[in-house]
Order: sequence, then structure tokens, then C-alpha cells
Amino acid sequence: MPQPLLSIVIPTREGFSDHWITELLKVKGDVEFILIHPPGAKPYPTDDARMKQIVSSLRGEIIQRITGFMNATAPHVLTINCDEYLHPDIQELAVNYFNRFPDSWVLRLSKQGYVYGDTSALSSHWLPLPNIHYMKTCSKAERTSHLFGQKDYLLDLPIAPLENKFNPICLLGQRLDQSGNHVENFDKKIWKNSLVQTAIKEITDLMSLGGPIKYIPFWCLDRLLGLYIQAKFYEKDKIIGHWLPLPEQIRIEDNPPEYKRTKRFYFIAEVMLLKSFPQYGYLWNLILCQVTSVPIRAFDSVKRKISRPLSVESSLTS
Repeated sequence: MPQPLLSIVIPTREGFSDHWITELLKVKGDVEFILIHPPGAKPYPTDDARMKQIVSSLRGEIIQRITGFMNATAPHVLTINCDEYLHPDIQELAVNYFNRFPDSWVLRLSKQGYVYGDTSALSSHWLPLPNIHYMKTCSKAERTSHLFGQKDYLLDLPIAPLENKFNPICLLGQRLDQSGNHVENFDKKIWKNSLVQTAIKEITDLMSLGGPIKYIPFWCLDRLLGLYIQAKFYEKDKIIGHWLPLPEQIRIEDNPPEYKRTKRFYFIAEVMLLKSFPQYGYLWNLILCQVTSVPIRAFDSVKRKISRPLSVESSLTS
């Protein structure tokens, strides 16, 4: 196959639907789909030469995504989940955007949520993508005048304000500097792969505890990688990319009823940020805020466990 222009990295879990993969393969152009399956899974039967499938030796969002990134060969990379749908022309969009903005690092996609199991809506007709070459750009200040949201405007994405000073209020479990147009998370955005490869190499090196002993967190690569890239290549006040308006370029299906999301504790993974970039107050605010929230989360967890049997007993006696 030709050299791919976009790598699409997807960590899978057991039970992804045939409908999802059928819609995924409708993406046009020179792309490579890199599916990283959990241990014991079997590759999905397909004749599409663009599909790479890897069975990971370990389970977990971090190890599965990192494995995918290490095998990504295109100049740009996008990662999604196995219940998310992409516009068929996403590769052409990526090429046109980075041709117009060659100094950009990232293109943020607009997304739309859909009810779980509504395959008709999820596979419905996609509206045409805007012509990047004719779109205007607007800043955060102009966003308030409702320019962003119109189909012919891209919103500037500044680099995260990493030089912000440490704010003691974060010790109360509150942050004040995360709001704004800047991005923290990596997922569902198209990034320059050269930046990703450098960051992934350094992050995996940080997982070594000594000799053959490694610590690999189960999840939390999303914000870790997004902020690591910005800290590694930091340029104060740089516009690192843009945010596309609706209509959506990515569709997200609600989780199945049996799959429950839990509040994830990000500190263990993101301490790697401080290990590499202790000079940035923004990262101290982020991580210390999470540390101080641990007692609150522990209390909530105990409260849920205590209230659950009480609720059952109450229903039996009522």
C-alpha cells in the first residue's frame, strides 16, 4: 500500500461491534488503522490492506496506545476508541489543514454524542467538511463574539500556560488555570507524529524503575501525553493549532449499560510530568490538586459501599 498520510491508533476491548469496524473502514484515502487488541484477543478478519492488528502482551490503555504509536508511520496521528466513528474524509482534512498551517502541532476535532445502540444515527450521512483553505481564524477574545461556531471559522489553540505560578488554592482540591482555549488531552485530535514519537520515547523511558523493572500505569496517557508534548517543545504564547467547528468530524457512542465509567485518579501517571518538567507551576497545580482530592474520593467510595447494602435492605423491607 502507499505510504500512509494519517495513522489512526485504536486500543480495543473485547466485544467491539461489527457495525463499528464496518463504518471505520469507510474512511477514505491513504490511512493506516492500527488496532491494538488486549491479550488473548483474536485479530478481526478483514481484507483491507490498510489494517494493522497487534495483540498486546499486556492489557491497559497506556500500553495498548503506546504500542500503537510505536507502529505509526504516517506524518500525522489520531487516536480514538473502539466506539467512536470518524468522518470518511478525515485523511483529506488532515492533509489540507497541515498544508495550510505547516507550523501547527494539532488539529482539534468537533464531536457529537449519540445514544448507545443507535446504529442508524451513527452511520447516517456525514455533512461535507469545510474547505480549510478558505476558513478564517479567530482568537479566544473573538470567540465571545460568536465567530467560532460559524462553519467558516477556526478557533486558535494556544499552548497550555505552563509558566503559570503555583496557586495555593489547589491544595483545597481546586484549580483555576485549566480553563481556556488551550488543550490538555491528546485523544481525538490530529497531531504531528514527529512530536508524538519523541514524547512517547521519553515517557516509556520514565517507566523504568531500574534494570528490567518497569512501572506501567493502566490508564491516563491522554492528558499525560498532551501536556508532555507541550512541555517538551514549549514556546510561550505559541498558537499550536486550531479547533474545527461543527458539524462533527467524530461521533461518540454512549457506553453500553454494562460498562461503567469510574473516576480515575490521574496522579500516578502524571507524576511523570513533574519528574521531567518541575519548573512549570501549571503542572504543580494540576497534580497537587489531585493529591489533595484523594481523601474526598476515598470518603465518597466508602460512602457508596456503605449505602449500597442499606439501599438493598430498605427495598427488601419496604
